[in-house]
Amino acid sequence: MNEDLIADIWTTMIERLPEKVRADAATEYVNLLLDHGIKESALANLEGIDPYLDVALEYAIDGEEIESDDYYEDDED
Repeated sequence: MNEDLIADIWTTMIERLPEKVRADAATEYVNLLLDHGIKESALANLEGIDPYLDVALEYAIDGEEIESDDYYEDDED
């Protein structure tokens, strides 16, 4: 899949999601891309598009498991 298309899908989708679900959506999106064989090098090129996506990418590329409640906790207020 073309990296530009991956970025365009994310930007189109995130604009329509409420702020409170964006962190979870970013995590799910990155996991979906990885599940479908998108290489980490391609994912690394997506950094800088969106702060929520950046956090999800950082954890995915570093190989750490994340829980959606572990970040952006301040947004729940």
